Amino acid sequence: MSRRTSKQYSVKSARSTYILLSLLAVAALLAGCKNVRTPEVVKIGLIAPFEGPSRPLGYDTLYAVKLRINQWNESGATPKIELVALNDNGDAGLASQLPAQLAQDPDIRLILGPPQGHTAMTALPALEETGIPTILLAPVSQANISSSLILPYAGLGIAYSEFFAPHLGGLLYPAIWYRPISEPVIWLGDPLTLAETYATQPELIVAAGPVAGEEVVQGWAPDLGLRIPWAAPMPQHLPDDFPAAYEALAGKSPNAAASLAYAATDAAIRLLTEAPAYHPSPEGLRAISTPPITLVNDPLRQ
Repeated sequence: MSRRTSKQYSVKSARSTYILLSLLAVAALLAGCKNVRTPEVVKIGLIAPFEGPSRPLGYDTLYAVKLRINQWNESGATPKIELVALNDNGDAGLASQLPAQLAQDPDIRLILGPPQGHTAMTALPALEETGIPTILLAPVSQANISSSLILPYAGLGIAYSEFFAPHLGGLLYPAIWYRPISEPVIWLGDPLTLAETYATQPELIVAAGPVAGEEVVQGWAPDLGLRIPWAAPMPQHLPDDFPAAYEALAGKSPNAAASLAYAATDAAIRLLTEAPAYHPSPEGLRAISTPPITLVNDPLRQ
């Protein structure tokens, strides 16, 4: 073999060896990648009105939930939390259909919502059927809850009746969510009924729950929130930077609904991430502290 041929062979051989080693390195890298565990993803479902008259309430809630989830994910903590939000349009019938849709995704380990009393009450049976732990963002009746996996985070109707009693001469008025209204009540249901009843028979609405704070109510009955006492669950010990962080995301200051949704999401994340296999137990739900019902406006004392 000539020197030239031998030299060419050596170059080819070295080149082949380099290529082979490169391929082996790539193969080893790919094999190593297969052993790298994909970060776990846990999903939280949300049911709220993102269209219709109560759209502002839906987005107040959505921005607060997204803010807390973003903060968790950006911190680098595990697992990663994703949000699946469904629009109930403020319609009770639609709200009752959405829990089943959320339940089709096995990665959804907890549900938040709905934030309106009438949709929350109607959706309760469907929420219970899913078997997915749920933190409710609106007041409901204890009589309608039969599952230990449902947490009435915004309070029970009887709690609102008892709360308002000292402000209403010691009388224990019933808290209701549905028409017809035939006696003086504490209204916890939909905003339209609240506004219409107040306009035609104001004596029947002696007090109200969080629904009185909805933006749509302020448009339909501008003076309602100033003329009747109303209350909402108010979370305590929110982070000092919450108002600024929320405003940066939503473009406005947080209201009672946003504060409640943020606190509920924080509780949900803690519950999920501390539970075995990210499956919260009834005991874990019961350990969550619910926000105190707080008087927002009491015109009787002004």
